[in-house]
Amino acid sequence: MKVDRQGRLVLPLGFREDLTTTPGEVVLTQTDEGVLISAVPSQGAVSTGKDGLPVLRLGRTVSNAQVVAAVDAERGAR
Repeated sequence: MKVDRQGRLVLPLGFREDLTTTPGEVVLTQTDEGVLISAVPSQGAVSTGKDGLPVLRLGRTVSNAQVVAAVDAERGAR
């Protein structure tokens, strides 16, 4: 593997497929044996609910009030 002039390291396809199935961030940790590359766990997954609407699964419970507050905050930032 080589590092390009911009400091990017391109991992071979087979290695990327073993590491993660979706594009995203990785964490590099220096160890006594070298460098450990770990995939950053996804924050959520989108699927389709029984009613045909998108469902975002975060791995934790989010109240309707939290969703409304997040939408309002995003709109206010525009």
